[in-house]
Amino acid sequence: MNFYILDDDISTRKMLQRIIREELLGDVIGDGADPIESEKEIIHLQPDVVLVDLLMPFQDGIETVQHLIEKHFQGKFIMISQIENKEMVARAYQTGVEYFIHKPVNRIEVTAVIRRVIERIKMEQSLLKIKESLNLLPITSEVKQHRKPNTIQLTQEILSDLGILGETGSKDMIEIMNYLLHQNIDLKNISLKSLYVQILNNENIDPNEKNIKALEQRLRRAINQAMTNLASLGLTDYAHPKFEHFATKFFDFHEVRLKMNEIDEKKTPRTSRVNIRKFLHALYVEVKSRL
Repeated sequence: MNFYILDDDISTRKMLQRIIREELLGDVIGDGADPIESEKEIIHLQPDVVLVDLLMPFQDGIETVQHLIEKHFQGKFIMISQIENKEMVARAYQTGVEYFIHKPVNRIEVTAVIRRVIERIKMEQSLLKIKESLNLLPITSEVKQHRKPNTIQLTQEILSDLGILGETGSKDMIEIMNYLLHQNIDLKNISLKSLYVQILNNENIDPNEKNIKALEQRLRRAINQAMTNLASLGLTDYAHPKFEHFATKFFDFHEVRLKMNEIDEKKTPRTSRVNIRKFLHALYVEVKSRL
């Protein structure tokens, strides 16, 4: 793999270069301290992976990543960060950054993260080759129909990844996703109460205040359990793909960190603040993207 290192700290750049060379991870084909100038070089060199510092003068790492993506750069990004600002970390994930290395740079962490990225790139390349091979084969309309994604199955798959498929509220989530996607309704355009009423009506349940509150409580308990599951996973493996993928998309990362600390220190469980709308909207986007 070819790497480009963008960091205004020369000692960090040299240390990363040394680790990549000594651990036989690939070749560093370029490095820089000025994000604006480095953008042009990265586009020209087309490295497989860009290691980019989060905080730099003139332009931060998130802006740099955004610019490169807008210019159709296809490589992977690893963000180098020494801060615990969860909002900025969440922004980085939303921009397209999938992996983080923390300062001060640690050889073990750097090696583990880079190897994980290399595995991801190789897997994507293999899948692309398989897809290209399959595209050469004739597919009958019957097979195409059989392969058509199913909203319910996709929702179940995601809830299973979150470890809450067996929760009572998961059934309500499946009904909600099925309704929104089949009616082509964006969650941003409907109030939660209206949505609850519609779901209860679809199930022939009286949409009175008691039943609406019960539905909301089922959702809240399931979402809270999903957060607990992710927090436990994050404690075991902070760089686990499921933790990286779901933690910031489905939750306020600050709340996830509090839950992680609570589990780690064996504190009495507190009632976490879960944002039902944020969770459902993230689930809606996730299911829709897989259809």
